[in-house]
Amino acid sequence: MEREENERPDPQDLLTFAEYEESKKSRGSLIIYLGYAAGVGKTYSMLSDGIHAREEGTEIVIGYVETHNRPETDVLAERLEAISCWIQQYRGISLREPDVDLIIQRKPDVVLIDELAHTNAPGSRHTYRYQDIEDILQAGISVWTTLNIQHIESLNEKVSLITKVPIKETVPDTFVAKADEIRVIDISPEGLIKRLLEGKVYVPDLAVQAVNRFFAKENLLALRQFSLRYTAQYSDIRMMRLIKTKSSSDNWPASERILVPIRPGPNAENLIRAGYRLAYRLDAEWTVISVIEEKDTDLPPQEEKWLISALDTARRLGATIIRYRGDDVAADIIRYAKRNHITTILMGKPKGFNVLFSPVYRIIRGARGIDIILNDSRENDKPIPIPRQIGVRIKEEYISGVILIGIITCVNYLLTGIISSDNQMIIQLIPVIIISLLFRRDVALVVATVSILIFDFAFVLPYYTFAITDWEYFISFVGYVVIALIISTLATRLRHIVPQIWKSEAQIEAIGTLSQALADSTDRKEVFSSLIEHISRIGPGRYAIFTAGKTGVVILAQHGDIDLTEKESSIAWWVLVHGQSAGRSTDTLAGGDGYFLPIKGNQQTFGVIGFWFDNPEEMLSADNKEIYDSIASLGALALERVKIK
Repeated sequence: MEREENERPDPQDLLTFAEYEESKKSRGSLIIYLGYAAGVGKTYSMLSDGIHAREEGTEIVIGYVETHNRPETDVLAERLEAISCWIQQYRGISLREPDVDLIIQRKPDVVLIDELAHTNAPGSRHTYRYQDIEDILQAGISVWTTLNIQHIESLNEKVSLITKVPIKETVPDTFVAKADEIRVIDISPEGLIKRLLEGKVYVPDLAVQAVNRFFAKENLLALRQFSLRYTAQYSDIRMMRLIKTKSSSDNWPASERILVPIRPGPNAENLIRAGYRLAYRLDAEWTVISVIEEKDTDLPPQEEKWLISALDTARRLGATIIRYRGDDVAADIIRYAKRNHITTILMGKPKGFNVLFSPVYRIIRGARGIDIILNDSRENDKPIPIPRQIGVRIKEEYISGVILIGIITCVNYLLTGIISSDNQMIIQLIPVIIISLLFRRDVALVVATVSILIFDFAFVLPYYTFAITDWEYFISFVGYVVIALIISTLATRLRHIVPQIWKSEAQIEAIGTLSQALADSTDRKEVFSSLIEHISRIGPGRYAIFTAGKTGVVILAQHGDIDLTEKESSIAWWVLVHGQSAGRSTDTLAGGDGYFLPIKGNQQTFGVIGFWFDNPEEMLSADNKEIYDSIASLGALALERVKIK
């Protein structure tokens, strides 16, 4: 009996497998022809397989194929029906893109679309071609496509290091992992180089240059290894998941949880890719955490750009993202890891001067029972200086400290002989207290040290030397430093915590008030009215809630004058159909003026919220988008409740 119990599949695994199988009924299948470089024969193989499948009765059309004027590939392409491409004029050049609407309207069994990693022409529905393919798959049409190994997101850094060629176009690993089949198109490096030199891949002059650079034999060997290893890993993960649904007679280990802490820097994105590769190998949950200290609240533009880019990559790769505001990076990361039962922490290896100031070693010491992996990103051999942590910068804080010290020193000089030196010491403490209250700890510490040295030099016997004859002064000087650290620490925490408390209270009040209003709603009209009323309190702008009408979307509730253009209406309709956000500050239909968010329940999308902010750059931050998602989720829950009634 016990043996039978142990051999039963895990219910959660069965549920996951059942949900996957259910989604397959309405979704097209995805086959990726994967190669390690251009010229291995991906497009040729895809077309050849398409012709064979058509002969067996499958309806196959070409949505987009790039033959590069290779005669043998052109011959194959001519044997299949091709759907007209969408042409976009850009800077005097005609750019061809698959016409997603025509493909969905034509609705073949299979459509062939080349170059999965392609970035679409400006004005396209989506920024990237894989997003177009996702739309086609959701319409129930199967897609066969091609991809080179260097364009897979998590391998981007490693390939760039080997080939010394930057790769700008990538596909998220999460999309590739959805493939029903990956067909590796392989050829020996010697065979590929021969094809190059014969002009079958590039024209002869370019072929020679290519062989000497990207297509060097050692590069091709490495890329080929990446391709075969990635495919084997993909197959292994699929096999393990299938085994779990059949039997659990083996003792499966507890779920692995990986934490990837990042800081604003050029290597943050590479660290996230390394985190994804580790999570994929272990089939583990993974989280990216960013702890921004109070002193880093206003990041320089470049650091802000690095951070946003890294978090965007994490989202594409399917990570859970946690953003903290704190005053101790190491302590906050350790606290989060222990509370959430993290099994492995992956961090960047400190370099250069950063070795002295990095929180990495404190995390290693404090994260007992948690495996630590240090990732060495070799993309940037030169260490990136972190000015806030190294030395004294000529900034307003330090200038203010010097000015205050100068003023107080002059006052003390005028009071020499009038008051005792003990009272002068108290006066000399004034700039330390002021700076500690206003600025960071490192500034307070510097000001305290400089103030001590000046007082010792000017007002303690023997004068105009740094010698100390009365050791009571030394004890007082130590007290200076301690007071500066205590005051600055408390003041820093207050400056950080108070705004966070105000912000949290405002968010809790807004969500709580909305929840109460939605709980009191008895029908759809009341739900939409409550939603638009509370959305209008977010900030200055115009807002509307849409739902499906007879010929498109219709406005159910609004705040402000909404001049709905055909373009904005089509974006709202797309969001309603696909249940994904689109419009401004997204990768989908980004040319719109508004930001559109679905009110999505478990079974259906009830409507769409449109946001037209007066200050979109500020209001569409990552933190604010999480609030908007919460509002939409609350609305969906309320609509499901009144629907059941």
